[in-house]
Amino acid sequence: MNDYNVICDIVVVTYDIGPSLSPFVAKVCNIIQADTKTEHMLTPMGSIVEGSFDDVMALVDKVFKTIAPDYERVGITVKMDYRRSKKHRMQGKVASVEQKMNK
Repeated sequence: MNDYNVICDIVVVTYDIGPSLSPFVAKVCNIIQADTKTEHMLTPMGSIVEGSFDDVMALVDKVFKTIAPDYERVGITVKMDYRRSKKHRMQGKVASVEQKMNK
C-alpha cells in the first residue's frame, strides 16, 4: 500500500498537564517535523501530514510510541483523505478553494 497517497489530519492531546497544551504540542510537532518521508503543515488545531499510507501510519505510530510512555492519558484523532490520482495536494487543495472564493 506504499503507493497510496493520503492526507492525514492528526490531533494529539493529553489531559495530564492543565489548560495549556503548547509544551505538549511542541513535542508532537518536533516528532512530525523530523520525519523526512512525509510533508507536514502545522495548523492551529493539529497537523496535516501527506505521504504514502505506510509512511503516514508509521509516523502516527512513532508519535504514539514516543509520547504515550510519558503521560497517563493521550488522545489521538486521525482523519485521512485518499486520492489515487494526485500527490502533493495539501497546498493544491487550499489554493483551489481560494481561487474559487475570488471569483
